[in-house]
Amino acid sequence: MGHQEELKPEQVDLKVTPFVGYLRRTWSDFCATSSIHGLKYTRDEDTNKIVHLVWLLISVVMFICAVVMARTFYMDYRSSPTRMNVESDNTPVNRLYFPPVTICPDVLFNMQKSEAFLNTLRLPKGAELRGILRKLHIFYGFMLDDERYSAEDIEQMEALLFLNNLTIPEFVEHLRWNCDEILYRCRFNGEIMDCSKIFQLSKTFFGHCCSFNLRQKGWVNNKLNNLESFKVFHLNSLNFTAQRAIGGLRYGLSVVVRYKDDNYDPLQSYSYGVKLLIQEADAFPSAHSAAKFIAFNSETFAAVRPQETFCSSAVKALIIEERNCVFQNEFPMRYFSDYVYPNCELNCRVTNMVKFCGCHTYFFDFNRTSDRICTFRDIPCLVDNFGRLLLICSKYSDFNRLLSANIITRKKSTQCYCPLTCEHIDYDVQLTNFPLELNMPVADKFYSGLAKNDGVLHVFINSFSYRRLRRDLLSNMVTLVSNLGSAFSLFVGMSMLSVVEIIYYFSVILRKNYKLECETRSQMLHKKPKFAWPKANDTHSKEQKSVFIIHKS
Repeated sequence: MGHQEELKPEQVDLKVTPFVGYLRRTWSDFCATSSIHGLKYTRDEDTNKIVHLVWLLISVVMFICAVVMARTFYMDYRSSPTRMNVESDNTPVNRLYFPPVTICPDVLFNMQKSEAFLNTLRLPKGAELRGILRKLHIFYGFMLDDERYSAEDIEQMEALLFLNNLTIPEFVEHLRWNCDEILYRCRFNGEIMDCSKIFQLSKTFFGHCCSFNLRQKGWVNNKLNNLESFKVFHLNSLNFTAQRAIGGLRYGLSVVVRYKDDNYDPLQSYSYGVKLLIQEADAFPSAHSAAKFIAFNSETFAAVRPQETFCSSAVKALIIEERNCVFQNEFPMRYFSDYVYPNCELNCRVTNMVKFCGCHTYFFDFNRTSDRICTFRDIPCLVDNFGRLLLICSKYSDFNRLLSANIITRKKSTQCYCPLTCEHIDYDVQLTNFPLELNMPVADKFYSGLAKNDGVLHVFINSFSYRRLRRDLLSNMVTLVSNLGSAFSLFVGMSMLSVVEIIYYFSVILRKNYKLECETRSQMLHKKPKFAWPKANDTHSKEQKSVFIIHKS
């Protein structure tokens, strides 16, 4: 049964409006001819209204199920359009650069050098050299919040800078370690070499350290010949060697670590060793790195297992909102030139420092902005605005400090948006250490001249292959359309042709039924009776009375 070309008067229901009439007729025609399952039974003339109602409910429920499943497919497509696949577990490791290695002294300053420098300065009234040396731990206030510093100590250190016309960066340059004061001997790829050729001074969250194969751009290096002569020059980046990695201990990096400081007191510093940081080449060394402690008087083997994540060309073609990750040049930052996730976290921290205290710490000075560098007087502000655990807050019985912990924070008002990086390299570092044997007969010249409290560190790739993960499209538009079609086909038997039918019936046929309904109703409401007179030669009729003969039109 299809739609009618003509409409008889007895088919018109004058009890309903014309709109309801032609809409009802269009619906009946659609149900009778539609390819959607179940609709024809809602208008079947061989059954009663109860059966019609049951089939209508079934059709509605099935359609709702199809819509819910289609929405699920669409939300999955929008929320996670990509997936991770293991491309290979046996990728040759020489495709990678050797991982950046940063070695940081466990104490900020060389105390022997600090004492010698302080002897050349004018001390504040009432201050002693030993007292100033003990107050150097105030520099930890630029990094940590686990200690409070008295206003008297802060003002005394400020007075020391003022009397000698020094800034914080200049003061630190005279106190910090040099790489030759930490690294005694180096070997790379089986060749013993001068450590200064492969290690350079770098800025890290833990102060000044020595880094190998690290790209750190745009920072200011201060060289001091003497107090009167202060030269400043810029480095575009550290000495990135671009050395390819080779698996095995022999082709790794080996370092003999030795503190060149006669005044170093391990009891006062609570440790005797150095920090080892391994991270991506463009990442700022911080707590986000793979951090390990390397003890002196021991030989430590750091086995590194890299894992690389990269994107397929299809994922690279997506917009940022669809792939939910960014590449290095897609997310500019104020304080770091290259985007990697740890840099974004630190950029947020520096931003909050400037926001709440009006300055940033000296080790975040990359000559990229004109923001003020924090002085000792800013330490109380920095400490009070560092994020802290509830346990620490309860220890001090000062929950108001939690409300002002804004530099490292979980408050939405001070959080920063840091998207994931699409391509990155992760390093898993496993340590194995043994007591250092000084008198072991070894033909390797690397071990010659070892002292009692030295530390030997070996960093190497522990395999000749590594794992590569590929970020692929989980679904594209073709897959989405296919899934949507499957959902509607499963529950209601709809296809793209069914959509065309719906559009056709509720546009062309609806308009046609509208015209038929209006024309038929107009004829019914404006119809006129027709009169027929008796014939002239009809005698029988003449004898009768005249009557009107009415014919229905």
